[in-house]
This record gives sequence, C-alpha cells and structure tokens, in this order.
Amino acid sequence: MGTLPHFSQRSLSKMVCVLTLASIAIFPLIQISPRPIRASDPVFSLSIANYAFQPQHINIATGTELIWTNNDTTLHTVTYLISSGPLNRRQNFSYVFYKHGFYPYECGFHTYMTGWVNVTGSDLQPPSPPVTMASTDYTPYVIAGLIAGGVVVVSAAIFVRRRTKN
Repeated sequence: MGTLPHFSQRSLSKMVCVLTLASIAIFPLIQISPRPIRASDPVFSLSIANYAFQPQHINIATGTELIWTNNDTTLHTVTYLISSGPLNRRQNFSYVFYKHGFYPYECGFHTYMTGWVNVTGSDLQPPSPPVTMASTDYTPYVIAGLIAGGVVVVSAAIFVRRRTKN
C-alpha cells in the first residue's frame, strides 16, 4: 500500500485545515455562550463582575437562596420582579425563591446586563416571621413607683408628726 495518491494528500490536508479552523471558531463560542448552571445547595452565590452577572443563567429548586455580590467598582442592581436597590462594591443582595417560575433580571443602571433564574419544583410556603412578645422595660415604672411610695411615706410621717405635736 505505499504512498497515497497526490489528490488524497491534498484532500487530507484540506480536511485537517478545515477541522482546525472550525474548532478555532467554534470553541470560543461555546465558552462565551452562557450555560445554565444548576444550583445543588440551598444557598448559591453569584457574582457581578466586569459588567456582567456570573453565572448569567441558573436553574434552581424552590427554596434556594441566591446571593449576588457586586465585585465591580461601580453601582449595580438586581432588578425585575425582585429589586436589590443599588449595590456598592462588595455589597450583597440575597433572595429566596419560594415559587416556581422564570425570573429574568437586569441591572437598573446598565440594562445590557441581564440574567435569569429558572425555579423548578413545588411552591413552598415562606416561613412566617417569628412571633415575639414585645419586651417591656419596667425600670421606669419601678423607679416612679419607688419615688411615689417614698413621697407617700414621707408625707404620712410628716402628717402623723404634726398630729402628735398638737
């Protein structure tokens, strides 16, 4: 089986060249295109950096808490159905998703910064705030009672003293 005919060598080199160019062109597109990430923990951290949400797309189950951290030097927001308000550098915003659905969001200052959260699973009842009894500080009442009692005792002593002198 000796050497390949001249046309086959040319075809082989063209195929290698085409495959090399295709992989060079396609590989960066695969890396750039946002891929949804599935959060497996009940708390998942996201970053705001280089004027982008990282990751840009995320799939989570109901009850998951997402925490966005602004790692840029400028103000950003996480805004749409939820609203973080302005986030300074290193400031966090967290949100727990109790209802399933699709939640797109953007930065209120830079509307080209977008992302989405896809929440799957059964809707959950948010926990009710803890019921606490209002604590009353009775110190002022005790002090006022002691003063009033002292005034009554002193007044009674003066009254009795004056009555016994007469």
